[in-house]
Amino acid sequence: SMVPAVAEALQKDGYRVCVESSAGLYAGFTDAAYEKAGCSVVLRAEVLRTAQVLFAIEAPVRDLPAMRGKVLISWVGRLSDNGKKVIEQANPAGVTLIDVTAVPRITIAQKL
Repeated sequence: SMVPAVAEALQKDGYRVCVESSAGLYAGFTDAAYEKAGCSVVLRAEVLRTAQVLFAIEAPVRDLPAMRGKVLISWVGRLSDNGKKVIEQANPAGVTLIDVTAVPRITIAQKL
């Protein structure tokens, strides 16, 4: 859910970015592209262990217990039945969710 150019920009702002190996393949981005952008490409378990903020297209419900105390930014759909189930599982797991479906999509809000 993050292309190499965005990862590179985040690093310029002082963030460290680690990416799960093969995470960008379906979007056409290789591990080498993320490494060239300055990212650490690591196994999923390492991302879950070290990251404070995680990005995912779909909320990885099976990994919520490993995300205690972390922030997950994802397409949750908090008003849908499935989204409500994700929230019900994230709360007791101690995961803070940011639902991108709740971000306004009007032009003035695009910088959010």
